[in-house]
Amino acid sequence: MPMAGSMQGGLFYPATIFYYLFGFATATALFQALHLFAASWLCALWLRSWRATWGAALGGALLFGFGGVLIARLPFLNHLAVLSWAPALALFFRRPAPLALTLALMALAGYPTFIPGCAAAAWAVAAAARTSRLSWRDAAGGWAAAAAGSAALAAVQLGPGLELAARSRRASGVGLEEALTWGFSPRDLLQWIGPLATGLDRFHPAVEWTSCVYLGAAGALAVYLGASAMPRRRAALLGVFLFGVVVLILGASTPLSAAVWRAVPALRFVRYPGNLSYLALLPLSALAAAGFSSRLVGPGLALVCGLELLAVGRSATPLAPRSIFVEAGPLVGALRERLDGGRYLISPRALQASKGADVFDWKQRLYGLTNAPYRLRAAANFGEPLVPAESYAAMDALLSLPGADAAAAWMPWIGASRLLTPEPPRSRLLESDVASLWEVSRLKGPASLAWKLTPAAGAALPAAWPAAAPPLGAPLAESRTREDRYEVSGAGAGWAFVAEPRYPGWRVELRTPEGTRRVEPLPALGPFQKVEVPDGTWTLSWRYEPASFALGLLLTAAALWALAASWYHRASALGELS
Repeated sequence: MPMAGSMQGGLFYPATIFYYLFGFATATALFQALHLFAASWLCALWLRSWRATWGAALGGALLFGFGGVLIARLPFLNHLAVLSWAPALALFFRRPAPLALTLALMALAGYPTFIPGCAAAAWAVAAAARTSRLSWRDAAGGWAAAAAGSAALAAVQLGPGLELAARSRRASGVGLEEALTWGFSPRDLLQWIGPLATGLDRFHPAVEWTSCVYLGAAGALAVYLGASAMPRRRAALLGVFLFGVVVLILGASTPLSAAVWRAVPALRFVRYPGNLSYLALLPLSALAAAGFSSRLVGPGLALVCGLELLAVGRSATPLAPRSIFVEAGPLVGALRERLDGGRYLISPRALQASKGADVFDWKQRLYGLTNAPYRLRAAANFGEPLVPAESYAAMDALLSLPGADAAAAWMPWIGASRLLTPEPPRSRLLESDVASLWEVSRLKGPASLAWKLTPAAGAALPAAWPAAAPPLGAPLAESRTREDRYEVSGAGAGWAFVAEPRYPGWRVELRTPEGTRRVEPLPALGPFQKVEVPDGTWTLSWRYEPASFALGLLLTAAALWALAASWYHRASALGELS
């Protein structure tokens, strides 16, 4: 699947330039510092637009930028980046041009599913601050224009992203059981205050990051004082919104919240109720700023709040040594020596094992998508929700097999020559290779990413994933010069099966001594493909040229040109007036 389509990497987000200029550890520190500063500064500017004093605005900004919600997102750079721009939605609520630019940055940052919630929070605080000058019709029109402009500005990523989302297993949402994982319990609501309220034995933000939402005791007191001092209509509107947030984050833990999750279809596109805690940030910051406005206790309370957040944040978030970002570990080295361009399969027992002596050990076991930076090809893994539906079904089938023998029967078809397990597997098809964090076993027979099948076997190869692995053919040579192109060569009439996913945008050509022609692969074994080949020598060539990316790039370029032209003419007009 295309990385641009998965969106979570934020490939076109401007702040990723740090990763081209610095090493990973330095770039990550700069990325995090930039966004914590941007979040706090934008929040302060927004609160100033509410006529808060600078002291109160900075106090509310500290709560937004350095409270538990954003601190817990430091390891999730796309979460952090999107949420950092949320105050700008409230700041530019009635200014379509900067609002469009803000929405585009949030879309490019890599987690666009946060945008509707941030927009809802911005509308909630705008309703609480409503003045006679605010027309809801004009505001809706401005937001519609901003949304259209932002979609054009971010089209280079949204085009491939929407294409992948439509083909993913989450296109119609997820099951209620998966959606409701990691919700709050009523007792967990004390997490909003922090360790002083929950007790240190129940405060584990480094692990239970979805419930890491602390405001600190001083911040919580400021929110209470602000709710008491704020005009009743404002406080009531913010209170209603916050009550709705509480209902959502409680997930399945209360009858009311469970009924809401069952009844609202849109919530099927949300994983983890606790992940929705960000919805409360803007209203809570507004209430806290009102509390910090007290001439009697406001300045001192803001100072105590800042010191408390600094202390809790430092103790709640363990710092990883810089070397963790550059040391690949022994398993990566062993697989690089042995895979030779093929894939490895990690056992579901390995995914569920609780092994790991320290942070280095955990990171180097290739959990999740940690294989990607090393260009190690995994046959199945976990951690990425926008997997194409056919690929997810095949991975699910692999990880549901009853044992190592059953997995080994499929490994040749998927090009996996190594199996990673917690203990040595008992299988007649595998032999021990090396022990490196996991037990690495080698397939005794050949494993290939492409197979030559007879005319009868190829025609009979089913489109769907079958109950048992079909008989193997002869392995074919595959060569890959770049991520977006590869070739398979062979001789003789029949079918070529290729264990690469079929996906829109791939152009396939068949080259023979007689010439070159375009061919269309047929589905085979779920996500994979097969191509009928003629007698004699032949070469199949795949090249990725997605229309979704080309169109998106064109729209983004046009939108950037239009935005630059508009600002140029505006600056020229202001210059002439001055």
